Amino acid sequence: AQGFEFDYVGVIFGPDLVYDFDTQAWIGHPERSRDRTVKQSGQRFVEMVKNTYRVLLSRGLKGCFVHFMDTDTERFGRSRIEPIG
Repeated sequence: AQGFEFDYVGVIFGPDLVYDFDTQAWIGHPERSRDRTVKQSGQRFVEMVKNTYRVLLSRGLKGCFVHFMDTDTERFGRSRIEPIG
């Protein structure tokens, strides 16, 4: 999706990157990723997956729908979103 923009975009935060409230840190799970290039990035995995999600989240011109597969990641995401209205 890099280089493309859409009216609306949907992003699913999968199990490859989760937020841990206990350690206040992002935890990467390369074994749960389907992106071969990112899986082979070693120590840069978390950085690269975060960048991938950032790019996807920024592609919608009119809106973005987000689904979180992990509860703590959803809590973190909701804490960073400003309510409308």
